[in-house]
Amino acid sequence: MPHLKTKISLILALATLSCGSEVFACAACDSTLSRDWDTQGISTKTGFSADLSYNYLNQNQQRYGVGQASATLINSQLAAGQEIEAYTRTQTFTAALNYTGEVFGLSIQLPFLNRTHATYGNTAPLGSTYLPSSDSSIGDARIIGRYTGLSAEKTSGLIAGIKLPTGNTGAYFSDGVTALDSGLQIGTGSTDIILGGYTSGSIKQYGWFAQGTVQRAVATDTAMGGLTYRPGDAYTLNTGIRYAEFGAKITPMLQLNIIKRQADTGSSVPLDPVTQVSVSGGTLAYLAPGASIRVGGGTSVYGFIQLPVYQSVNSLQITPQYTLTLGVRQSFE
Repeated sequence: MPHLKTKISLILALATLSCGSEVFACAACDSTLSRDWDTQGISTKTGFSADLSYNYLNQNQQRYGVGQASATLINSQLAAGQEIEAYTRTQTFTAALNYTGEVFGLSIQLPFLNRTHATYGNTAPLGSTYLPSSDSSIGDARIIGRYTGLSAEKTSGLIAGIKLPTGNTGAYFSDGVTALDSGLQIGTGSTDIILGGYTSGSIKQYGWFAQGTVQRAVATDTAMGGLTYRPGDAYTLNTGIRYAEFGAKITPMLQLNIIKRQADTGSSVPLDPVTQVSVSGGTLAYLAPGASIRVGGGTSVYGFIQLPVYQSVNSLQITPQYTLTLGVRQSFE
């Protein structure tokens, strides 16, 4: 149990948002899963490891506040002049190189995104105007550091990092004239700081953790057309348990992921024509069952599915029915 407790704490040390470059596009724009827990770049030994993960997100549910939007509500928003989004599909491949030391560690994470989107515009009747978009490019890179020395057992620590504006912010719709909304670009155009902390422990054959982070833009660039854009702050709380009695190869896990995203601000951010609130931001909670499987030679594969248990969004937004994450990790001894 002491060995398990130490391992869990080290695993959590790099746990941050998996929502790098697309985190602020809306209330629910990617996975909020803490993938670094037993999957990404942490081991009980010092040294290097690498991780490659895949995330699939299909936002196709119209939601207003805490409920699904009715056809009547959608038509009323359209009549008031609000753009009606059809869908947003995002596939993210994230490569990470990690180093684990005795007390300090470092992770460099670089995502590659493919995002397709379509909107019906704000012209009645619904469907009379339709514009798709598609963009594939490198997203915003993240450099995350950790300190595990808050307790003698290394079960509590601090997280600090930075997100860099390496993602594309210049995509257009398929007509080649209409600029894609700032919140739907692959990059946010901002430099963000990431701060957080964690704690963990074990009860008999179960290990548990709790981890919180905040991500805030500290520098922004001018959006397309000379407009301004600042992504809203994001606050996350992740907690989870794992069962350690299935042997050394299979470890089932369950996470609860909660995120509150403040509304984006700036002249490029669309407003609800009725309430005048930003069409971005919200509070979401997901249950995420999954498992990690050791296949030998320092290699592990893992998979999680996030299922929404609570979704509250500002104005009319599209949310997913689920989020899928798959990955493989290789440690180098």
